[in-house]
Amino acid sequence: MKKILFLFWVCGFSYAQDAKVVKRYVNDSIHFDMTSSCYAPLLITIASRKVADSLSGFTYKEKFLLPSFDTIPSIISVPETKFTDSTKISLGDYFKFLSYYGDPDNSKHDSNYLYTLPFKKGKKYEITQSFFGKFSHNHKASFHAIDFKLKIGDPVYAAREGIVIKTIDKYTKHGGKSFRDKANKILIMHDDGTIASYVHLDYKGVLVKEGERAERGQKIGISGFTGYTSGPHLHFVVREFGDVSVPIYFEGYEGLVLKQGKRYKRKK
Repeated sequence: MKKILFLFWVCGFSYAQDAKVVKRYVNDSIHFDMTSSCYAPLLITIASRKVADSLSGFTYKEKFLLPSFDTIPSIISVPETKFTDSTKISLGDYFKFLSYYGDPDNSKHDSNYLYTLPFKKGKKYEITQSFFGKFSHNHKASFHAIDFKLKIGDPVYAAREGIVIKTIDKYTKHGGKSFRDKANKILIMHDDGTIASYVHLDYKGVLVKEGERAERGQKIGISGFTGYTSGPHLHFVVREFGDVSVPIYFEGYEGLVLKQGKRYKRKK
């Protein structure tokens, strides 16, 4: 049985490098297996790009959960005779892949949890944008995001304990919407399956490793000025499965929505 690494792009709310597809030949059929390289489970959906006739012979899994560092065999299979040259198959011509971090059956925010403010104890920072902020908090993924006016070089702390599932710190620039996917960040999955994003970190401003457990109040990064932003700040948001942001509340400010223009101090 011959196996060949097959590179492809997974669109959605995870990253292409979180999974790969391996092509293998079994008798007269071609099978495509998907393998995770991610510290979180991924929900994968596959949709056809072609009309039914062009997909004749293909079988595929429309939706499946890919566990962390596991493999799902035969997500797509097709007779080898369908192609004159099976080495040149481009799955992207036939299918669209979407992926989300997390398990939909195990992602429900604990609304009673009180987060610690994501900066150094004793420090006080202004809120430049809060829930439903007009500048950029206008989508389900950001409705309940909060922007803290940290300066470049200020340390960032974990607001809640969890597993670091993704880090990016290679970017150096900022700008308009074309920089939306070019922000340095840390993603941490909590015990309730939600995921916190710490965004706009400095170049090489990540102080934790993927797979590491970050503790509440641990220094995890350095604030910066990268990605889609008009000024240095820390963008913080917690999301349930499906990239849906959820309202969060902080220790010392129980039941209060942090307000734009006001400053808040981390007391503990």
